Amino acid sequence: MKEGGRKQGAATPCAACKLLRRRCAQDCVFAPYFPADEPQKFASVHKVFGASNVNKMLQVQFSCISHSPLFVCAWLCSN
Repeated sequence: MKEGGRKQGAATPCAACKLLRRRCAQDCVFAPYFPADEPQKFASVHKVFGASNVNKMLQVQFSCISHSPLFVCAWLCSN
């Protein structure tokens, strides 16, 4: 069963961590958006924005979700 873009109990890194050649932590910010079976998805985003900027964008999204009920509703509707 998948949880957060990674298989439970498996040490398979997400596509972002695999491309960046780093250990994929349990709370990896990239894992929900870039699962291991879709490496081209992160490669394309990384080529345009860079890993650091993508990380910053995801952090902003998480902070908005936790502070704004209206943003949560809009985010849920878009997904």
